[in-house]
Amino acid sequence: MEHAHAPRVEDFKSPARRCSGALLLLAIASLLIACGGPSASDTSTGSTTSNTAALAWDAVTAPNLGGYKVYYGTEPGAYAQSVSVGNGTAYTLYGLSNQTTYYVAVTAFDTSGGESAYSNEVSKTIP
Repeated sequence: MEHAHAPRVEDFKSPARRCSGALLLLAIASLLIACGGPSASDTSTGSTTSNTAALAWDAVTAPNLGGYKVYYGTEPGAYAQSVSVGNGTAYTLYGLSNQTTYYVAVTAFDTSGGESAYSNEVSKTIP
């Protein structure tokens, strides 16, 4: 029985790995952003989700997927904050400021620490 070997650093520098990185980018390029608006509320606590951004993206099917990182900030292409969100394909940003536009992108990373390029950027203005 043949066993897959662990990826080596050299593997991620090869043209084939750069191509697979591009495929990772394509897989997460369909990042979606959904709005949490004033009508969305938690009736048990009375809190609203108006200062949130709910995100979802297509899964990467690479066998060595380590997880995803969500990057966000208030300037296009300038992400002041990031959060590692594990292997899930959805995440909600909380505590966003009113009257502010947030720009968001996602990356995938592998078990060796290699990270894809940013997905397409999306934005949301918090009312």
